[in-house]
Amino acid sequence: LSESPPASARAARQPVRHRQRFILMGAVRSRSLLILAQLAASTAAALTTPGRLVLLRHGESAWNAAGRFTGWEDVPLTPRGEEEARTAAELLLTEAGDLRIDTVYTSVLGRALRTAGLCVEALRRNGRPPPPILPTWRLNERHYGMLQGLDKRDTLEKWPDPAALREWRLSFAGRPPPMAADHPFYSRSPERLAALRAANADGEPLRDEDVPLTESIADCVSRVRPFWENELLPALLDGSNCLVVGHANGLRALVACVQQNVDDESLPSLGLPNGLPLIYELEPDGSVRYPSEGRCYVPPLQAYYLGDACLVFNALDQDRSGALSRDELLDVCRASFDSIDGDGDGQVAAEELAAACGDELLRDADTNGDGLVNFLEYMAWWNRQKRGAAGTASLKSFDQ
Repeated sequence: LSESPPASARAARQPVRHRQRFILMGAVRSRSLLILAQLAASTAAALTTPGRLVLLRHGESAWNAAGRFTGWEDVPLTPRGEEEARTAAELLLTEAGDLRIDTVYTSVLGRALRTAGLCVEALRRNGRPPPPILPTWRLNERHYGMLQGLDKRDTLEKWPDPAALREWRLSFAGRPPPMAADHPFYSRSPERLAALRAANADGEPLRDEDVPLTESIADCVSRVRPFWENELLPALLDGSNCLVVGHANGLRALVACVQQNVDDESLPSLGLPNGLPLIYELEPDGSVRYPSEGRCYVPPLQAYYLGDACLVFNALDQDRSGALSRDELLDVCRASFDSIDGDGDGQVAAEELAAACGDELLRDADTNGDGLVNFLEYMAWWNRQKRGAAGTASLKSFDQ
């Protein structure tokens, strides 16, 4: 017969059982609290409305006006470029009046920094709290290699291999030949490296090898993506409204990160005119919210433009392709000739003149030679007309 353990032994084991029970209960409670905390965090994230992302290309620079390949070379804004920056700020204040800018990100190049500064100053003058400006070299323009500093029109006319030049300029993966150390605008010269680092003082460190000697659009996307994933996207998902002031190709690279359904080959021609704000709205999971009622979009972008230019372009773009054909450009000519057809007899000769005008407009505005005028080309053409012949009857008619 087995004997029951002595009472003293049972008493000795009792605290052990209690301790085990308490440890188990504590572990279950801790696990439950962890799960509840995770659920609360995910619920809060789902309830947080993401901030809006405003993309703004800097105002016209001295080399934009001169028609030169600019890239990483640091050139100033023109007086017109400064005015474009102020106009962009006015658009943000008047057409997105409820939009509070929390942070401004910009490249370390002077034309973008100056544009950002003018925007922030306009916000301050209108009683808005001035957001901080955070420069980063990752938002710099695409580097044009040996083309940097060359006159664009002269290069297009005289380059011995036009097909290679087109590939470098307009394809996703094409790179111009790299810049050599004896290049007059060599990007890794001691004085240029010092200037870049001074502008980037509070940002991610800039190593010599981070300064490219040539780039493709694909290279720009690779350069910009860590900034998008590690800094900009988390800020937006946390509810911050962010203004990014950058450059045509640097912003196109950012668009490729934000809107992943943009075709690689469409990327080099996306419409990012100087000084025209473009706004993305996001869902809580980081995808693009599109479309928003009453906003103006130009395909394939799922961000909307502020200002009237988008509305006029879409009125001409009858097939909603995001580019104007020769036939669609004829509407510009018809409007122009209607304004000077004093007797209103609608003669066929005027229509024939309009047809010739359509061919001329296409030659003048289609800078990439694809037979269409995209939004960027349209804006560049229209700005040239306003600068060169703002008082003519035809342009007054079309402006109306």
